[in-house]
Amino acid sequence: MLTFYEYPKCSTCRKAKAELISLGIDFEAINLKETPPSAETLKQWITTSGLPLKSFFNTSGMSYRALGMKDKLPHLSIDEAVDLLSSDGMLIKRPLLINDNQLLQVGYKKSYEELAL
Repeated sequence: MLTFYEYPKCSTCRKAKAELISLGIDFEAINLKETPPSAETLKQWITTSGLPLKSFFNTSGMSYRALGMKDKLPHLSIDEAVDLLSSDGMLIKRPLLINDNQLLQVGYKKSYEELAL
């Protein structure tokens, strides 16, 4: 089963969730703000995805700006980054689509239909 990490008030998350439902795909929705992934889990997703660390941060979010992450992020180790992300789910780029603990997509830029779920 797929896991869909979301912030329910986010319009992008609602759009992505609606697509999953329209495609008839079963998933478990998890609120990122209330239950962010653990640092260990995030580290595994980041290292296996091959994506840049920055792509896991919600760079337009208030938490990102309040912490001055624009200047800090380039200097963070992966361990420091995952500790921050796991402590504040609002720092995480959303939604995250996971299948069997493997990251399928960060954010929602292209249709899930293209992922051949």
